[in-house]
Amino acid sequence: MDQRQVKTKVALYHAFGECLKEKDYGEISVEDILRVSGVSRSTFYAHFKSKDDLLESISRNIFAHVFSHSLSQESTHDFSHASVLDYRHLFTHIFYHLRDDKELIQVILKSSCRDVFLEEFRKGVGPLTERCVKEGVLPHPGIPEALAFMQVRENFVASFVYYFENGCVESPETMTSYLFPSGD
Repeated sequence: MDQRQVKTKVALYHAFGECLKEKDYGEISVEDILRVSGVSRSTFYAHFKSKDDLLESISRNIFAHVFSHSLSQESTHDFSHASVLDYRHLFTHIFYHLRDDKELIQVILKSSCRDVFLEEFRKGVGPLTERCVKEGVLPHPGIPEALAFMQVRENFVASFVYYFENGCVESPETMTSYLFPSGD
């Protein structure tokens, strides 16, 4: 993607977040987003079909890197020496990335588009939580694997929501310890 496209998307993502601070999702129009972003209508529609499409793009953008298995050194954290097979580090890394988008995520979670956003989150975290169950990292003895997967995924979603609804006051390491209470 060239720099102009990146700049346009960043402006629209930012404008969307600013609009959510003022109005609920259902009350926001594409015109509101255009006014705040300074992007033209034709440019908006060259990238997105609707504000719903913009929301899905924002969600995918946040979660694409968050759920990637890259543990490189970054400005807010360094897991570059950790193994992608170390699930505690991987989940901690995810919480750091989510916290980097704290302001936007908080306004989304307070809006009527919350459910759409959380569904994208479930899709993103699904493969990781499924591996945790299959590999016995988060064992659930005696219950069907499909149920264990749903429990682990929903526990992570609940932890994510809790983290943001409480202002991200706990550290990412603390949040991970809630998911892995025994220290395994």
